[in-house]
Amino acid sequence: MSLNINEIRDAMDIVNKQISKKLLAKTGTKLQVALDAIDTLWLIHENETITITGPLTEEIQPKVPSWITFETESDKFRIIADANPYAPELAFFLTEVWKEMKLDDSTLLEHHVGSALELIEGRWKLTGEPLNKPNQRGLIGEIEAIMHSFDIKGDEAVEGWDHTSHALHDIKGDGWAIEAKSIGESSDSVSISSLNQLKWNKGVNLILSVTTVSEDQTEDGKTLPEYIDNRVGILKSKNADSASKLLLKLQAIGFNQVTRSRYTSTWKIPSEDDTCFYSIEEDSPTNWWSNKEVKPQMPEEIIVSKYRLDLSTKVFQATPLKDILD
Repeated sequence: MSLNINEIRDAMDIVNKQISKKLLAKTGTKLQVALDAIDTLWLIHENETITITGPLTEEIQPKVPSWITFETESDKFRIIADANPYAPELAFFLTEVWKEMKLDDSTLLEHHVGSALELIEGRWKLTGEPLNKPNQRGLIGEIEAIMHSFDIKGDEAVEGWDHTSHALHDIKGDGWAIEAKSIGESSDSVSISSLNQLKWNKGVNLILSVTTVSEDQTEDGKTLPEYIDNRVGILKSKNADSASKLLLKLQAIGFNQVTRSRYTSTWKIPSEDDTCFYSIEEDSPTNWWSNKEVKPQMPEEIIVSKYRLDLSTKVFQATPLKDILD
């Protein structure tokens, strides 16, 4: 059994809204978690702290980060943390427990709780930046693709972003999809993790988005949180609800106010012209291997030894995104 991206997205949305709009609205609030697989868990907001309680039938002693207090009694456990700034992390925790229970309901809830706590503890004991430079560069490339496609497709671009990296394409809409890549200033090829990412399919406008993301160590350079502030602010001026959705998705993958000070790499904010779009057609080089009509001949654009796609040849011509999606 596996969970599809819509199920995960809906669960995240439910938990985030329940915490931010109901639980934290008033001190003294107590709510049952609104997800069927973990509805034996309760949320309590009191004195600026959030407590998660649940049933306990077998003893567990999970490792937890320093900002979580974990307590047990004979028949229940408690997880306690400050609401500010850790509410997004607790929402992430609940989503992880829900996912594991949906995939394996034969295991006791408390064991899934323990595993999710240890996952968070592992994230928090890491030194250095929460995301390394290649992952920061990749996230910027994805957000730039969202920003460009939002101007054409609206909220569908934010809704369709797979922030979990589980889906085949980074952004998936009705009859269109974008695979977002990023490159350095001097690069003319992009990494391909799977040739299926750029396989042409009838009825889907498949687009390769390539953003040049450059480090900037001058005073104009922005850390990843500062870059996200900029892009969320721009999106908010266009559609506040869409901006909130984007921020919730970023929080769900661990971006929050607590970790922002750990980012030290600085980047140039991409300009409009720093992102190029390439339409993937049936005769595109990326589709050579799936052609059953002829004996496949590897095109020179595919550099298999490095698993990269060479964009410097004349085969790939950048096209305005509006011309592809309209």
